[in-house]
Amino acid sequence: MPERWDVIVAGGGTAGLAAARSASKEGGKVLLLELRAHLGPPAHSGSLVSSDAGILVKRAVAQRLREIKLHAPHRELTVDYDRGMIVDLGRIDEILAAEVAENGGEIWLNAPVKSLLMEDGVVRGVHIEAGGWSENIRGEVVVDATGARGDMSCLFLSEVLRKGWKREFLAFYNEYLMVNASDEKSAEVFFDSYLAPGGHAWVYPLTKGLAVSGICGLRIHPDAALDEFLGRREIKRLTRAVPIAASRGQLPLEGPLSQTCGDGILAAGGAAGQIYPLSGQGLQYSLRCGEIAGRVAVDAITEGDVSKERLSEYDRVWRSEFGRDFEIGKVIYSSLSVSRDQKMDALAAVLDGRPGLQRAFVDLFLGFNLASSARTLLKDEEISKIFGGEVIKLFNQR
Repeated sequence: MPERWDVIVAGGGTAGLAAARSASKEGGKVLLLELRAHLGPPAHSGSLVSSDAGILVKRAVAQRLREIKLHAPHRELTVDYDRGMIVDLGRIDEILAAEVAENGGEIWLNAPVKSLLMEDGVVRGVHIEAGGWSENIRGEVVVDATGARGDMSCLFLSEVLRKGWKREFLAFYNEYLMVNASDEKSAEVFFDSYLAPGGHAWVYPLTKGLAVSGICGLRIHPDAALDEFLGRREIKRLTRAVPIAASRGQLPLEGPLSQTCGDGILAAGGAAGQIYPLSGQGLQYSLRCGEIAGRVAVDAITEGDVSKERLSEYDRVWRSEFGRDFEIGKVIYSSLSVSRDQKMDALAAVLDGRPGLQRAFVDLFLGFNLASSARTLLKDEEISKIFGGEVIKLFNQR
């Protein structure tokens, strides 16, 4: 075992595994540290993606959809959306972990990163603690992929930038894995400001008899909110279903950090705020930003320069690919946050009977084909009025 690693990845979620895979493929000596006894989500968890997702994502498809049911507070729409897929997030992480191992990277479980090792303002490694065991591990570059769940997350934000997330944009979520659900090839999304202020609830089908049901919102107790949602809605496919596992946490919806690198450190995924605020989606960003982080880290080490200036290549590359996505998502999320229930009802009324606009709205909500979807929607005068002046201004500037 090397005494000093090239790249230390803190966090074994999708962003961390993608960074470790990329760095190990580039020939770096990579160590990934995960605080829990297993990689991936606490239970089977599904994410709704488009069929134009990459090959890796397609290898983890749990269910292909025929439609998506949108539930506004007082209106419902059924959208033909056969390009939708539910992917098993745990399966994606398993695939990534296997490739890390194949490339010579090491993975340590039950190894929670408590803090960064700093020398003269430069990150030189991490300090881990577990029970009565502790250890300092030194490396050339640390990738902070600790997510944004709370304790022992967001190391770069708290220890390098000396900041925290804005609480008014901090959403809390809870998701149940449920058994004995009716098999359907549709996903359901619910907008309800009483149960999920600033967020939404969902029911996604997984494999036979399995479904995931979750809720995400601002200023909520996620456990109580999810139970109340399930009790109030009485969703038909879940009539005989029971939860067997839960996964909860928090999501910063304020947008990415203004700075995602420092001397000897990069931040990726939830730890960097790389989350699309309209739907809370982060899968596509975690995969790609983690990949970029791993490559840039090894290139910088090879050149013998791990300064903030050299590592800022990472910041430039991911922003060139996704900066527009986050800008669009932030402005539309802000627009729909005002009189949210009324606007969602109004949108449902305008979209009724217009399948092309319905699919464009689903794409916009999920973060796929963003610019073209938004432009398609804004061509409709009524939708433009609902979104408001800031959204129109954003697209008129381009």
